[in-house]
Amino acid sequence: MIDPQTWPPLCGVVAGCGALLVLAGTAKLRDAVRGSGQDTAVQKVLRLAAVRWRIFQVLAGAVECAVGLSVCTGLDAAVSDTLMACLGAVFVALLVWIRRAHVSEDCGCLGRRASRDAAAGVTPEAMIRAGFVAAAGAVGAASRAAAPFTLRPAAQVLAWAVALTTFAVLAAADLKLRTRRCRRALLFPVRKTLAEVTGHGVYLAMAQSLGTSGDRVAYRRAGCVDEFWFPSADIGQEEPGYLAITAGRTSSGALAVKARATRHPPQDQVRTLRIGRGPIRTPAAVADGSKSQPSVR
Repeated sequence: MIDPQTWPPLCGVVAGCGALLVLAGTAKLRDAVRGSGQDTAVQKVLRLAAVRWRIFQVLAGAVECAVGLSVCTGLDAAVSDTLMACLGAVFVALLVWIRRAHVSEDCGCLGRRASRDAAAGVTPEAMIRAGFVAAAGAVGAASRAAAPFTLRPAAQVLAWAVALTTFAVLAAADLKLRTRRCRRALLFPVRKTLAEVTGHGVYLAMAQSLGTSGDRVAYRRAGCVDEFWFPSADIGQEEPGYLAITAGRTSSGALAVKARATRHPPQDQVRTLRIGRGPIRTPAAVADGSKSQPSVR
């Protein structure tokens, strides 16, 4: 029977999350010393002036470092992991608050800022990472998972390997990793491209002119190009047509969009994507300047 307290994979995951807290706390302390990290989404939703924001960064960074080090060293595992679970839950609540408030700036997680060519705002990956930290802390507290270095020598190798892998994956979760040839997003490329397309000026102008409807979009990939067909209520013909969007990438990864009205989408190699946040943008939503991004299921 597996003893969860000394099970190497679980011990490694918990230690990896603790190391992530140390990294996040160190980044906050660094930003506080340098006076950087201003105008993030967290600062805006908390409505903190520059001086109070630096104080908040110092306190939050110190707490994260202390909890992370406590988790990694195995000091009172139950208490340390419980505190990590609480921090993860606070992170999730804060990120949900930011998304509901439609704050366009990025969260500044781990001291990183969003690149100019990427869509701003809290990424789903950042929310998943916060939830993973909370879950790892809760499971670790319930099982009283030991620190990797306290395990038997044979189990330490596996535990440390899992810890390093967990740390690397969580730290790089919201990086804008792109493929070398097509410059597409490495993770969830279709979903991210669709989110960028529906916020692009070319799409917004055409959607305002033609109108789009429904909660599904036809999609096809042709080499390095993504093609979307949004149902359109009016393209000047008797029957409904489609707003066709062709999206490619420049060498820097920036989106290049072409749009046209068409009567029918192609029949070959086309699949249907469902947009998870209700119907596709309508002309009224475009006119209101809505910045909400759909998610593909």
